[in-house]
Amino acid sequence: MDLKGQMSMGLDAALGILGRRRPVNVMVSITDRCCSRCSYCQIPEQGRPDLSTEQWKELFRQMASAGTRRIGIWGGEPLMRRDMGELCSFARSLGMYVSLDSNGYLLPQNPGILDDIDHLVLAYDGPEEAHDTNREPGSHGKVMRAMETASGKVRLWTITVLTRHNIRHLDHIMETALKYGFQTTFQTLHHNEKLGGDTSGMMPERDEYVRTYGRLLEMKRNGAPIANSTRYLRSLTAWPDFSVTRMEERFHGVSCRAGRMYCNIDADGKVYPCSLLIGLYPGSVNALETGFSEAFGKTADLPCQACTASCYTEYNFLYGLCPSVALEWHRSVKETDRMLREKIEEKATSNGSV
Repeated sequence: MDLKGQMSMGLDAALGILGRRRPVNVMVSITDRCCSRCSYCQIPEQGRPDLSTEQWKELFRQMASAGTRRIGIWGGEPLMRRDMGELCSFARSLGMYVSLDSNGYLLPQNPGILDDIDHLVLAYDGPEEAHDTNREPGSHGKVMRAMETASGKVRLWTITVLTRHNIRHLDHIMETALKYGFQTTFQTLHHNEKLGGDTSGMMPERDEYVRTYGRLLEMKRNGAPIANSTRYLRSLTAWPDFSVTRMEERFHGVSCRAGRMYCNIDADGKVYPCSLLIGLYPGSVNALETGFSEAFGKTADLPCQACTASCYTEYNFLYGLCPSVALEWHRSVKETDRMLREKIEEKATSNGSV
C-alpha cells in the first residue's frame, strides 16, 4: 500500500476512534479446500462447497461500497480456486489493496497470480525438517520453489508459526529472508479448536516463547527483516499463558477493533469479528442472505479484548492510533519495496550476463 493509502487508513482509524464503524480491512477465507494437511490446521476438514465467482464478486462490490480498502485472502489454499486471478484482479479494480496468503504449492504453475495481487504472504516454518514436521513431508521444497517464483516479482513476506519444532531456527529464517528478499512475520499457535484441533503437543513452553519473542525483539533492533512491530513483540514476552489465546482484558493496552474496523468473512459467507471467533460467535450472519454491510453490523459485541494472533494485535495497535507501530509498519513496507527493487535489479543483471 502506498503512502496515500496508508494515510487514508490513518484517517479511517482516527474516525474509528471517534466512533465510526467501517470494515476498512476484511480477511476473506475464500475456500476450505487445501492441497496440504498441516499439523496445526483443521480448516480443510470443514469441507464446505466454494461460493461461486459471481457470489464473491458481488460481496467484493459490497465491501468496496462499505469502505473496505484492503482485503487479505486466505483459506484453505486460495490457489485451489481456478478463478483466483480473476477475483483478485476484480477486487483491485474496485480500488482495494489485495494480499494473498498461500502455502506456495501451486504458485510455480500459476505465476500469473503475481500480477493480480499487491502482496504475497507465504507460509514458511524454517529449515526442511522443521517445516515438514509442522506441515507435511515435501512441503519445504514446494515453498522454496514458490519463493524462487515470487522473489523479485511482488511484495513478499512470510508468516512463521512458532512451534517446538522450529522455535530455535530464527537465524536460518533470517538468512533465507535476505537471500530471497522478503520480510518475516511470526505468530504463536492460536487457531481455535474448530480450526486448529489439538495442538498441545506442538506448543512450546511459556519460557521458550518468551525467550523467542525477546530474541526477535533484539534481532529487529539490530536490523533483521522482521515486520512485526516492536510493541507486539514486547507485549508477547509478557503473555501469561500461551495455551490461552484470548482474554477479556485489554492486555496489549488498546481495545480490540474487530467488528468495528475489520472483520473476517468465512468460506460460506458468514461474517465474524475475526478468525479466532469462527464457529464460536453466536451473532454471525451470512452476508449472502443479508448483504455484507448488515452482516458486518452484527459483529460489534466482542467476548474478548486481546489475543496472541499477530495480525489482529497489530491491527488493534494501528487502528488505536499507536504512532510508533504505524511508523514501523510504514518502514517495513518501504523496506519490502527496497528489497523488491534489489531483487529485480539482481535478476536483470543475471539475465544480462547470460
